[in-house]
Amino acid sequence: MSRVIVIGAGWAGLVAAKTYLEVDPRVELTIIDNDSTLGGTWSKDRLYQNLLAEAHYGLFEYSDHAMSPDGIQRDGCIPGYAVHRYLDEYAEKFDLKRRLRLSSKVTHVDRDSVNKIWSLRVENCEDILLCEKLIIATGLTSQPFLPDIPRCDFKGEILHTKVLGLPETIERAQKPEVKRVLVYGGSKSAFDAVHLLIRLGKKVEWVIRPGNGPSIMSPLRIFGSPTFRLSNSRCMGLFSPNVFDLSSSWNSFAHGSSSRIITRKCIKAFWMVITYLTLRSANYSKSKNGRLLQPELGLMSFFWSSATLGVMTHPELWEDIHNGDAITVHRKEIERMSATTTQFTDGSTIQNDMVIFATGWKTEHSIFSNEQRLAYGLPSSHEGDLDCRLKWQKLEDETETQVQSLLPLLKEMPTIAGQKRNQSTNTTPYRLYRHIAPATSVGQDHSIAFIGMLRTTGAPIVFEAQALWAVAYLTENLNMPSTKKMEEEVALTNAWIRRRYICGHKVPFALFDFMAYIDLIYKDLGLNSRRKANLILETFGLYEPKDFNGIVSEFLNSSGRKVTGMDRKTGNKSERISKGPTASGLVSLTSIAFFSALIGSCLALMIGYFRSKLNA
Repeated sequence: MSRVIVIGAGWAGLVAAKTYLEVDPRVELTIIDNDSTLGGTWSKDRLYQNLLAEAHYGLFEYSDHAMSPDGIQRDGCIPGYAVHRYLDEYAEKFDLKRRLRLSSKVTHVDRDSVNKIWSLRVENCEDILLCEKLIIATGLTSQPFLPDIPRCDFKGEILHTKVLGLPETIERAQKPEVKRVLVYGGSKSAFDAVHLLIRLGKKVEWVIRPGNGPSIMSPLRIFGSPTFRLSNSRCMGLFSPNVFDLSSSWNSFAHGSSSRIITRKCIKAFWMVITYLTLRSANYSKSKNGRLLQPELGLMSFFWSSATLGVMTHPELWEDIHNGDAITVHRKEIERMSATTTQFTDGSTIQNDMVIFATGWKTEHSIFSNEQRLAYGLPSSHEGDLDCRLKWQKLEDETETQVQSLLPLLKEMPTIAGQKRNQSTNTTPYRLYRHIAPATSVGQDHSIAFIGMLRTTGAPIVFEAQALWAVAYLTENLNMPSTKKMEEEVALTNAWIRRRYICGHKVPFALFDFMAYIDLIYKDLGLNSRRKANLILETFGLYEPKDFNGIVSEFLNSSGRKVTGMDRKTGNKSERISKGPTASGLVSLTSIAFFSALIGSCLALMIGYFRSKLNA
C-alpha cells in the first residue's frame, strides 16, 4: 500500500487529497497542517471581523460540491465563516477529516533516493513520518513576511495581518491605550485591516512605500455584474497575451509577431476601458488620501498589474478614506521605529501605538534546505555550481528575447520609479513544470508535486486541474518530456510572467490567463476543458467550477489513461494513448478578425472620452 502525505489543509490540499483518493482509493493518505483547524487561509484563526471573500457566490467552490446559500449575503458576497464551513463540509463529504493531522508543523523534509522514501519531521514530535508520495499544498500565503525595519525599541504590539482573526489580536487592538495604529502595506489585506481598525475606533496611519503602489481595488460590481466574474470568461483572456496557447490563430492575429500595430492598439484600448470602469467608483481625485492610493500606471494599471488586484468588499471604506478623519495615507519609506514613534526616510515622523504589517508572504519554503529548493524548483539562495548558473542564465536570456518576439506588446512593459522587483532578489525563481512538478532530473522519479504555486483569480478551478495533473504525474499516468524540454518550458513561462505582470517578479501570476493555463493542463491529460454547449457560450459565457463536474471520472474512464502533453508551440501530440473528448467550435481566422475589428473600433472611439474623464 502506497503512503501519501499532503502538507496543507486549505483549498489546494483538500482537493489534492480528495482527487488522489478518487484515483487510487487504496493509498494510505494523511493531510498535515500547522493550524488547529482546516482551511488554510480560511482556517478559524485567520477569520477576522467582516472578512468577505473576493469571489462571488458560485465561483468559490469545487465542481463536485456546491456551497450552501446559508449565510451568503444578498449581494452574493461570501463571509469568511461561510468559506470555512464549506471547506469543513467538503472534508466531511469526501471522508478527509479522519485523515487530518492538525496542529502539526512540518520542520524538515528529506528524501532517501535509494529506498525512494520521503521522511518528514514534525515539531514537538519524536516520530518521523514516512511516505512514498508527497504533495506540497501550502500555497503562497503560509509564512508571513516582515520587512527588515529597525524596531527593537518600539514599545507597542507588532503584528502581521495573518493573525487578525485571533481573539487576542482584537483584544489588544481594543485596549484604550492603543489610539493610533500604523498599517504598513497596500495589499487587499491592508484595506481590510484599515476597515477593521477604524470600526474599532482607532486612528489609522496607513503607510505605503514608494514603488509599485497599492492594490488596484475593483468595485463589487460593474454594470450590475460581479467584477470577479470578468476573469472567468474566455473573452477576457482573449485580450491577454500569454504563452499557454501560442499556436492558436487568435493568438497569432491579436498578440503574435505577425500582429499589426493597430491590433495591439485595440488590445490596449480594451484594457484602458476595463481599467476606467474599475477605477471610476473609487473617485481617487476626491481627496489627498485618494490620490495617494491611485494606481501608478493610469489606464494601463489593470493590464500591467503593477500591484496585486483586489475587490473592495467594503465599498463604504472609500468614503472613510476620502473623509480623512480616521485615516491618513502616507506614501513613504519607513527608516526606523522607536518607542511610540515611526521615522520616515525623509526625516518626518508619526506617532503610533501598534503596528500591523500587511506585507505579504515569504517564498522560502523553509522545510527544505537551500540545495533541496534548487533541486525541486523552489526559490533558493543557492544557485548551484557554475554549469547550473550558466545554463539557467542562457535559458533566461534566450526566453526573454523569445517572449518579446512572440508577444510584441510585452516589449512595452513600463518601469516604475522606486519599484522593488522582489523582496528576495538573491533567490532563484520558481522552476516548476506546469507550476506543479520539478523541472529538474529530480522530477523524473514522480514522487513530489506542488499545488497552489500559481496565483490566479480562479483558484478553485485551477487547483482542481492542478490536483488531477499532479495525481496523474505521481501515479505515473502522465509521461513527462525530457529534462531539457521541461527546463525550456519553465524558462519561457517565467520570462512571460516577468514581462506580463509587474507584480509577478516574486511569485508566478496568471491573473487573466488561467483559462488558457487549465486548457494546457487538461490537454496534457487528454481531457476536454471546453465545457460549454456552443462557441458563443464558450467565448462569452461565465465559467464556474461546476462546469468541470465529473472531470476526474472522465480521466478514469479514458482508455489507456497514460498520456503525454501537447507542445504549446505547435499543438502536435507527441503521444496520446487516452482518447478524451476533443474541443469543439474552432474559431476561423475570418471570425476572429471581424470580432477584433468590431471591438477595437468601438474601444478606439470611446477611449478618448474615458481618458479625459479619468484625468478631469
